[in-house]
Amino acid sequence: MPAPYSILVVDDEPVNIDVLTGLLKKDYRLLVAKSGERALETARKGQPDLVLLDIMMPGMDGYEVCRRLKADAATRDIPVIFVTAMDQAGDEARGFEVGAADYLAKPVSAPVLRARVKTQLALVQGRRKLQAAYATIKAQNERMEAELNLGRDIQMSMMPQDFPDISRNERFSLYACLEAAHELGGDFYDFFYLGDDRLCFCVGDVSGKGVPAALFMAVSKTLVRSAARRSTSTAAVLDRVNVSLSADNDGCMFVTLFLAVCDLRSGVVTCTNAGHNPPFVIGLDGGIRRLDARHGPVAGALEGVAYREEQVRLEPGETLLLFTDGVTEAASEDGELFSGARLENHVQQVAQPDPEALVKSIVSAVHDFEGAAEQADDITVLAFRYQGGQGSGDAPVTERERWQGLRSSATVIAWFEAFADTHALDEAVRRRVKLVLDELLANALAYAWPGSPTGAVEVEMQLTRGELVITLADDGVPFNPLQAPRPDVRQPLAERRPGGLGIHLSRELMDGLSYQRSDGWNRVTLRIRLGGS
Repeated sequence: MPAPYSILVVDDEPVNIDVLTGLLKKDYRLLVAKSGERALETARKGQPDLVLLDIMMPGMDGYEVCRRLKADAATRDIPVIFVTAMDQAGDEARGFEVGAADYLAKPVSAPVLRARVKTQLALVQGRRKLQAAYATIKAQNERMEAELNLGRDIQMSMMPQDFPDISRNERFSLYACLEAAHELGGDFYDFFYLGDDRLCFCVGDVSGKGVPAALFMAVSKTLVRSAARRSTSTAAVLDRVNVSLSADNDGCMFVTLFLAVCDLRSGVVTCTNAGHNPPFVIGLDGGIRRLDARHGPVAGALEGVAYREEQVRLEPGETLLLFTDGVTEAASEDGELFSGARLENHVQQVAQPDPEALVKSIVSAVHDFEGAAEQADDITVLAFRYQGGQGSGDAPVTERERWQGLRSSATVIAWFEAFADTHALDEAVRRRVKLVLDELLANALAYAWPGSPTGAVEVEMQLTRGELVITLADDGVPFNPLQAPRPDVRQPLAERRPGGLGIHLSRELMDGLSYQRSDGWNRVTLRIRLGGS
């Protein structure tokens, strides 16, 4: 059985105390005080659940007792019912002014007294339950806040903070900033080397908010790093990331991504935009050109997407600026959006500072625009400034193209012809390359996708002053055409085993020929020295 409620009865007349205690002693534990001073002492020590208080007492009257009870943090929550012979309206009003919960005039009616007491004690019980619930909620909130803060720290620790600059790396400088709208967010940025001469960097924005977005962000960032280690093709990286994110994606989450790989020798940036905000290229004169091309949808939403890529050359001193929609869609107190136009105008006014100053000025401008309005979305900005690589005049030129459902080699050879025209390759080189491409593509189309439609084929051309390197890749079953036995060309044609002649011819025509199976793709690399026949 729960302990009975305790009631403090305060009156200077013993007969009045006897009456009240006689009416209540059956149901409650009773405390008694015959003066105001004693009532205050008993209330602080005994912590009764209710006080029945007379007004007319010698020394300290009931009004002063009630006022002091309400002024003391230890007793302020104890309800007080005045029980008094003072029954004028002004007396009652004054009682409520000093903090009384109820007012009863003597002589009291037993049923009314019990009902009023019961009501006040029910309110006490309800208040205590609310206080207990509030304490539990507060404790849970504090625990959750601590965990979310820890999660935020862990999340931010996933973003690289050691930013390269020209004092340590003469070829580029980079700076990024992420400010989450809540404890956990869905934005991210990353940058890392792929060998000595290529830098991969990206900015992403996951749909949704909170813990789900943060977890999806962590997965997305990890997948990008893993895939980029296996291929410098940003399209191939996004293909792989999309396959992993869209599989069993019951939450229907997705991420917008801008992924770039910069050849630090030449300033050529290979990039893929998967549903992300178009970035800016800031020229030497402060002018801005937007990279508006979209190379595929958001990652994680649709399976079977084949992403594309493009190449952009940065001149020494030019800056590539990436950002999320937390910048352009930041809202002022009046609901106006910051907008891409305002961002462009701000960047032009800043006039080509270093990446750190540029990024910080953008974030500051966004917050100034928001004013007292709450930040509604994560804000992420990354600036990459190309300084120029050593020997950049001899840097390779790289072009890459991908085809889906290719039916013959003619399409690829026509693309190579256009490349050869652009770069003035001599006719002897053209003939050799076209013969080998035709042979290798015929092998791929015949054997790479047995019993199924033709998949993806990708060709990369990398041209330097002394060499042309061609990588022919397909996403078919593992198949190494170079394993075909070398034919004995000394034998008469009628006595030779069929097959292998085309690969033998390719070996003879190229200065280098190799095969590798990586990332689910067959890759054959051809090398031909320029200037020879």
